[in-house]
Amino acid sequence: MNSATAALLALLLVCSLPAMTLVAADSSGLAEFESSGSVQDQSPQQTPVEVDGTTNRLPIGDAGTSYTHVGTDLGTVLASSDDELRIDHEQYVIAEREFDTASPDEQAAMIEDAHDRIEERALELEEREEEIIRGHANGERSDGEAVRMLLRNYNEAVALQNALDDLNQHADMVPGYSLSNQQRDATEATLGFHRTPIRTNLALASERVDPNTEYDIRLQTSQHGYRVSILDGSTYVSETTRFDNREPHSSDQFAEIEDQTNPAFERGQELYPWASDSGSPSYPLGSGPHLVRLVLDDHHLEIYLDGGSGEVHRELQELSVSSLPVDSSQSWTNDGLEMTLNETPANGPAEVVVTDESTGDPVPATISIDDHEVGQTGVDGSRWILPPDDNYELIAETDSGTVEATVDGNWQY
Repeated sequence: MNSATAALLALLLVCSLPAMTLVAADSSGLAEFESSGSVQDQSPQQTPVEVDGTTNRLPIGDAGTSYTHVGTDLGTVLASSDDELRIDHEQYVIAEREFDTASPDEQAAMIEDAHDRIEERALELEEREEEIIRGHANGERSDGEAVRMLLRNYNEAVALQNALDDLNQHADMVPGYSLSNQQRDATEATLGFHRTPIRTNLALASERVDPNTEYDIRLQTSQHGYRVSILDGSTYVSETTRFDNREPHSSDQFAEIEDQTNPAFERGQELYPWASDSGSPSYPLGSGPHLVRLVLDDHHLEIYLDGGSGEVHRELQELSVSSLPVDSSQSWTNDGLEMTLNETPANGPAEVVVTDESTGDPVPATISIDDHEVGQTGVDGSRWILPPDDNYELIAETDSGTVEATVDGNWQY
């Protein structure tokens, strides 16, 4: 069997695989913590919240917050391997009989049909995502289920992207035929929703490619969308999705480019003026979900503008914590210790600093949020955390004593 035959076979099976549901039980690789926060049905602001001195942020409304540790998730690994085995099996069944013996017109029709099915599967990933996240916001789905959904969609999006790449190669083999750039780019952008830096890191952690790679994630969910965030060293990585800003079956209002102006690009600059003025923007990709990148020295922002709604459907941000402005600062003392909390805008990462109250010297401390340990302070006495949106208990424990405080969250955006 030649490489073209194998490639199309992989494609055809990926398209034919049924959407698979997630197992409700948590695995040992996902430690679920108690969720905090409430969920309301009021519609939040749909456009990004304006923030001074850093990038604007896409809101999801009144969200519940939970913290989950992600390490090896055997269930996800086995499910991914099962998909790969079935794809390999199909390579020896379909394409060898059908594609190689078809006429050019028949081959073109097969490619169009396969591409349509890839698009359908990509939309099914979004539907699964929305169902699980809204169930999580209602308390009907666990943290483990939500994280496994992110990982499962990532794995399937990778398989679908590989199938799409193979499909493009087959299209080049058909005389007088090619998939349009618009078709290809729109599908790639949709699949890109599920192959973000966070999900890539979580997949590596769950598959134990690097045994030292583990993450504590902050998961915030509402009926309107979700946000998942991690601290990767000194970088704050966050992705936000708004379900109600996605209208995949509506006409694309950014499709027409007139007088060398790109309406999607201009919309992105309008919604994120600080990032646009401070960074190096790039033009959008494709149609339907338009991708706009805004790259700065310490910031990386990607937004997917939905052509149907004209709003931001997905927002991906990677921000250096040292570059974030301090929005407010407050301190508490007890047992000869001082704990200072430096908050950044839009409920971004916050710095906790523990020092000796008399000398100001840093003191090693264990930091907890609502009795859940989040880590140790460094040699400078500081630890960056991802705070909840609601009120929470912040605790610093040292060998000599403890200082704790109730932090007024009540942040909605």
